[in-house]
Amino acid sequence: MNISIVIFCYNERESVECVIASCIETMTKLSDNYEIILVDDGSTDGSQSLLEHHESIRYIRHTQNQGIGAALCTGYQNATKEYVCAVPGDGQFDITELLAIKPFKFERFYSFYRLSTDYGAYRKTLTFANKWFNKYILGMDLRDVNWIKVYRKDQLDFAEPELTSSIVESEICCKLIKSGTVPIELPSVYHQRMSGEAKGGKWHTLQKAIREIVSLYKVTRRFNKKRVN
Repeated sequence: MNISIVIFCYNERESVECVIASCIETMTKLSDNYEIILVDDGSTDGSQSLLEHHESIRYIRHTQNQGIGAALCTGYQNATKEYVCAVPGDGQFDITELLAIKPFKFERFYSFYRLSTDYGAYRKTLTFANKWFNKYILGMDLRDVNWIKVYRKDQLDFAEPELTSSIVESEICCKLIKSGTVPIELPSVYHQRMSGEAKGGKWHTLQKAIREIVSLYKVTRRFNKKRVN
């Protein structure tokens, strides 16, 4: 299978080279036609000088930090292979878990879910609220919408993501599921980050996500009407 691996990172100089090396080692076992796209979301820790001339990756840099959602969208838009998977540059996902992936048609996509996390009460509350909203408001029952996915490139083109916050994965998955695409859910081990600081629970990240919840609802409603028409 030919696949684009998107590594998104922000100030993960200490871990991202290990993630790149793991991607290369794993992809040589999984595919004879792959690319590694690294999206640097405006890092200020010297990552640019370390990565911009790396011979094994395609390096894309945001001049300013825009958040996980924007980094994901940049990676997805620049992917050129049939399958696409985005992984964090902090080392919390074991790339070798992708060896379980098999070629699939448009009617399927892969969704990994974390067996456990090291979240505190604050992050657990956010996760619960997110799952409740997805299930009861959007009608999408998915174990872990915010973890690793493997899509087809034509699925991403079909979904035409409009949002740029961390909930863009909710938009993509919701559109695909509403169109009859069935997720293949696989368990995943959540590892301690090699370095850096968690960003998903930061207040400014949460503020942006809250602002886009209404937009997410409207986007998926428009998508429903588009399908009916």
